This record gives sequence, C-alpha cells and structure tokens, in this order.
Amino acid sequence: MKISISAILSWLFLLSLFLTCSPAEVKTDFSGNYTFNPKKSRLQIPIPESMTVFIVHQEPDWKFIRVFIERGKKDESTIELIVNGPEVVKKDGDKTELSKLYWDGKTLVLSQRIHWKKREATNVVKYSLSSDRQILEARESFRGPILKYDNVWIFERNS
Repeated sequence: MKISISAILSWLFLLSLFLTCSPAEVKTDFSGNYTFNPKKSRLQIPIPESMTVFIVHQEPDWKFIRVFIERGKKDESTIELIVNGPEVVKKDGDKTELSKLYWDGKTLVLSQRIHWKKREATNVVKYSLSSDRQILEARESFRGPILKYDNVWIFERNS
C-alpha cells in the first residue's frame, strides 16, 4: 500500500490542529444550598439575622433563590437568568429591574439596573466559588441616588 506525501501532510496538519486547539473552558457550576456567614462577611449595610441562598445552575440556565430574615420577617427573592443571555426585565409596581448575567473568566457577574420613581440605581454582584466548592463569595457594589455601598458576602455550602 502506497501513501502519498500529500495524504501524510494532510494528516499531520489535522493532527497538529487537534493538538493545538484547547478544549472549551469548563465553567464553574455554582449549584448548591449555602448559608450566610456574618463573621466572615464584610458588609456596609445592616447584617441580616440569617440568610440562605439556593442556586440551580445548569449552564447556561441560572436560578437564584435568596431567603433572609430581618427583624423576624422572612423576605424571599428569586431570579432566573440565562448566562450570557438577554437582559431580563422584571416589573413590581412602579419599580423595574433590568438584569443580566455573564461570565468574566471564572466569575459570574450579575449586573442590574433598578428604576424606581424616576430614580436609577445599579447593583453589580460578582460570584465566585472556592476551589473546594465549599465557599461562595458574592462581591456586591450598589450605587443609587441615596445609598452607596460595597459588600462582601460569604456563604458556606450546606452538607
């Protein structure tokens, strides 16, 4: 069996392409149930009595459920977004939230614009997960006409 030089060169070219192309980057899966750790967090707002976060993340779908207790009252919020998807508009009375979620390296960034009574605020939260997947960190930067704060929320994974 005779193999031509052009066939060998074609195979070598294809092999070199295969070896030099890096595989698609594996994205972090943030799924889990987490409990707020106030001692490790650094907040510029009043510390809630307790808080839990439940995340269902099946790339590109993201569902985030936050429940906190403040002054004995439960407050629950849910947001569902598509990573690198379109901006989602949520209306609640005279308040409108525009939210999007995107990757910045291994960090998931939630970017929100909030419109309320002719005022606008922005909230950006950068989510990262420790290498052992036990600590969820949320770096939040809120800017509004009245309030401005930066928080580092630390959550520990529940077993």
